[in-house]
Amino acid sequence: MLKFIKEKKVIYKRQRTAKVIRDFDGKSDLVYDEQSCDLREGYAKFTIDALLEVDGLTLKLQQSDIRHALSSDQKIYLSWDLPDYFWQALLGSEKLLNTVKNYLGPNVRLDDLYVKSVRDGLQSVSEGWHDDNVGYRLKVFMVFDVEGIPSNTILKPKTRPNLYHVNIDDEVARTRKNLNTEVRQETITVGYEAGDCLVFDTNLPHRGDYASGAGVRHCIIAEFIDRDKADAIVGKAPCGPGQGKKKIQIPNSVRSLVETSVLIDQKLLLTQDDSIAYGY
Repeated sequence: MLKFIKEKKVIYKRQRTAKVIRDFDGKSDLVYDEQSCDLREGYAKFTIDALLEVDGLTLKLQQSDIRHALSSDQKIYLSWDLPDYFWQALLGSEKLLNTVKNYLGPNVRLDDLYVKSVRDGLQSVSEGWHDDNVGYRLKVFMVFDVEGIPSNTILKPKTRPNLYHVNIDDEVARTRKNLNTEVRQETITVGYEAGDCLVFDTNLPHRGDYASGAGVRHCIIAEFIDRDKADAIVGKAPCGPGQGKKKIQIPNSVRSLVETSVLIDQKLLLTQDDSIAYGY
């Protein structure tokens, strides 16, 4: 009975927030121009070097300290400590800016940025079908190195408008930690080699196919969202720097770039003499 009540509360909260999300995303649909967008079905694949317009960036990342070697019993590694040269590449790329702005609109901001290395076999709710419960939001999934043949990402493309609605079956399955990995129609499977970059709308149904691979993905993940929508739903849906739980630290050496970048939400920026923090 207690589990049933918990599930009902989760769904009720999701549905209340869904209306707010749809209000923002509906306005975004009115100005969305499919012809100018690289993500006509909600996704596109690039290379890291091409999207961020820096030759040799992938190799530099592979040789850096952010490539964390997982121990034999370690399934996942997370870090929000990114080097200054990566911040420069991310905020300095016109191609990336145009890609996210053409899909999400001029009010887009960088919502999070972190390193994530995953060994296949990870038991995670992300292996089951889900969306991220925030409506339109882009995840830039930069696989800068791999070990073995890592697992794929499976997603279901869709053109806009594609307004968010709570998928009750998937949400209940995630609440119960019963991974829904059924085969669904009209999906695509994206595999990865070192240097690959998948940009996709996390409003699309998707899942990580961790059981199919036998390797490790070393990734940097950047997330982008409409800043006003994020302000309206933070604490109610998963968004915000540091996965909505903490301010992330930015190298002081890129202060001038951060303070002038249109992708940085200046109201979330806390600058001191020797540090920069970003978040709620």
